[in-house]
Amino acid sequence: MQVFLRPTVTDGGGLLLESPRGGFGQDGAYVVVSDRRAHAARVPLHETFHVHVDADGVLRTDHELRLWRASAVRLHYKLERAR
Repeated sequence: MQVFLRPTVTDGGGLLLESPRGGFGQDGAYVVVSDRRAHAARVPLHETFHVHVDADGVLRTDHELRLWRASAVRLHYKLERAR
């Protein structure tokens, strides 16, 4: 599986990484199988990562994984400086 993410800078200065719906050859998720020849197919898996710094200066990421249009997993990460 390989996922190609489309980067966008948000109005607030955050980073949005997406594997949107689309056609073969566009950003998105692909599965590659190698038998006698290599075959690739686009799969209906879509991810969004929103990386941003909150009002307290903490780096955060909201991560959503969707299968077709249904939300499968939502995760939230935060990274703080060691004290």
